[in-house]
Amino acid sequence: MSGGPPGLGAGGHVTSGDQLSELAQRGRAWAPVMKTAALFVLPLPLLAAVLGALVAGDVARVSLVLGALGSTWTAGILSWRALVAEAHYLLGERADLPAVPQKLISAVLTSAGAGLAASAAGHAVPAAGMFAALGAGGYLAFYGRDLPSRRVVVAAVEGIDTAAVGEELEEAHGRLRRITAAARGIHVREFCDRLNRIIAIGQTILAEIERDPRQASRARRFLHLYLDSTERVTGEFARTHRQVRSAELEQSFRQLLIDMEDSFVQQHQKLLQHDTTALDVEIEVLSARLRREALNEPVRRRSS
Repeated sequence: MSGGPPGLGAGGHVTSGDQLSELAQRGRAWAPVMKTAALFVLPLPLLAAVLGALVAGDVARVSLVLGALGSTWTAGILSWRALVAEAHYLLGERADLPAVPQKLISAVLTSAGAGLAASAAGHAVPAAGMFAALGAGGYLAFYGRDLPSRRVVVAAVEGIDTAAVGEELEEAHGRLRRITAAARGIHVREFCDRLNRIIAIGQTILAEIERDPRQASRARRFLHLYLDSTERVTGEFARTHRQVRSAELEQSFRQLLIDMEDSFVQQHQKLLQHDTTALDVEIEVLSARLRREALNEPVRRRSS
């Protein structure tokens, strides 16, 4: 048998909780990619229609069926590329999404494929139009629309390296997306709601820096130290919570989330007030607490 018991990786190596959590997180992000198989499998019966039309010498019908196959399979390729890009984006491994709306184009191609297939089956134009509309609607219902791309556009300010600021903001947005991905593995609604508010405040801070890149130097510790600590804390709790359900651990994380949310609000206010000293001190203190309480304590719990 090629399989192994849960917790064992290839070659019989024990898979750690962190690795299992990362695999689960990546699995959730990549699962929609598998749905593109439908666009390749469902049109396969049209191959028989092509053969029948060739035998009958019906060139027009052959053209219609081949057009339907080509449209649908091209839609499948574009959908696969769109969903792969979305998976990387949601996992924070990609800075932005494709500029071309690949799902929208795929919906149009699926619609065309359905209409051509209906025409090849002998349906009149109105009926073929209805099939085309159903194809487009079915595609959007099954695959959804293209994710809106959050593109960083830093305002030009004399004396500021906007390219460097843009890179920092892209990295920060990636951390927020990884926090979002980790939050999906936490099945406590209260915690998810608080994390969503924290993420929203973080996005507001990043948008403020985009508008005024001079703020980047004041927020550098927030962009790197604080967001990194928040990302690691959320990921660690998500991993621990799946293995150990502890009321004490949940209460500790609940208080951390309250403090993080309050701190995010304060950082935004102080950033707008240009209160650099207080900003750095509070970030350093809370980040140290995050590392101490939310990272080390769960590890000790698992090892005890």
